[in-house]
Amino acid sequence: MILASNRIGPEGAQALAEALKINSSVRLMILASNRIGPEGAQALAEALKINSSVRDMKLASNRIEPEGAQALAEALKINSSVRDMNLAFNEIGAEGAQALAEALKINSSVRDMNLAFNEIGAEGAQAVADALQRKTSVRDTTADDLDDGAKESNDQVSGRRPFEAPVRLKPLAGALKTNISVTSIKLDDNSIGDEGVKALAEALKTNTSVTSIDLGRTSSGVEGVKALAEALKTNTSVTSINLCDNSIGAEGVKALAEALKTNTSVTSIDLGKTSSGVEGVKALAEALKMNTSVTSINLCDNSIGAEGVKALAEALKTNTSVTSIDLRYNSIGDEGVKALAETLKKNTSVTNINLDDNSIGVEGAKALAEALMTNTSVTSIDLSWNAIGDEGAQALKQVIEEKKKMGFELRIEF
Repeated sequence: MILASNRIGPEGAQALAEALKINSSVRLMILASNRIGPEGAQALAEALKINSSVRDMKLASNRIEPEGAQALAEALKINSSVRDMNLAFNEIGAEGAQALAEALKINSSVRDMNLAFNEIGAEGAQAVADALQRKTSVRDTTADDLDDGAKESNDQVSGRRPFEAPVRLKPLAGALKTNISVTSIKLDDNSIGDEGVKALAEALKTNTSVTSIDLGRTSSGVEGVKALAEALKTNTSVTSINLCDNSIGAEGVKALAEALKTNTSVTSIDLGKTSSGVEGVKALAEALKMNTSVTSINLCDNSIGAEGVKALAEALKTNTSVTSIDLRYNSIGDEGVKALAETLKKNTSVTNINLDDNSIGVEGAKALAEALMTNTSVTSIDLSWNAIGDEGAQALKQVIEEKKKMGFELRIEF
């Protein structure tokens, strides 16, 4: 049942709650942005004490406040059917988070709970952390409001209280040391800084369940990433890391590269817009000559130029694991793309390359076309926003046609 953004209010929620007490078929309830308030949440909570069919309940942006969260928490102590609950943007505060945390210690069915943007404070975070230490079923925790930033919905009230994000993150990181079921950590767009990343890195030294970490735009610097790199030397569970838009620089990328020389679990790494520069990419290229697990790399907007892409091209001559590489906005020019083209004549693993906006001209496009004529692995290349001209475009179109005749589909955007 999808009733999002319908302004049903408390009365509408109460009517639905009455129906849920006798209905046994509804599995999904999407009631986001309906201003149901504490009263509406309390009514739905009463229904959940009886209903055994609802699996997924979305109540984001409803201003349920602590009272509503507390009522739902009481229901979750009894209910054994709800698997996913989204309570983001609800002003539940520390009280609401504490109540839900207590419920999670008892409840054995909830797998995913979203408490983002709720001003839960350090006390609320500690309560959730304590619950995670005892809980073996919750798989995903989302805490997008760690810095109480400016990302507010239209229904959000103003007057948030400032605090330090790392202080709030530390108890959560501590919980990860013993929790064995959380698999995904999403902290993007939160100013957790080096201290926050260090706390998380320390937890990853012993945690064996987390597979995905999103630290994009978290004000992480060199020190935080160095700590993360150290953790990756021993951690064997993390497969995906996002560090995009963090000023970690060449020094930070070098630390990660050193870790990737021995790490065998990471398959995807996003280093877009990290100021890695030529030196950072050269270090990463050296690591790729040894690494056999990384399949996807994002290096967009890093000013690596022709020199940086030449180092990568050299690594890809021997690397057989990388299948996708994003090199957008790097000004590699014809010189850089020619080096890459030479590699593609030999490489048989890369399938997807993004070269959007790289100052590539006619000569670069023609070199790429020549390489693609013999390459048997590449299926997609993005050459948007490059000055390849009619001559370069024609050369690429010819490759596409020839590939079709051979029963091979090649997609090129230009």
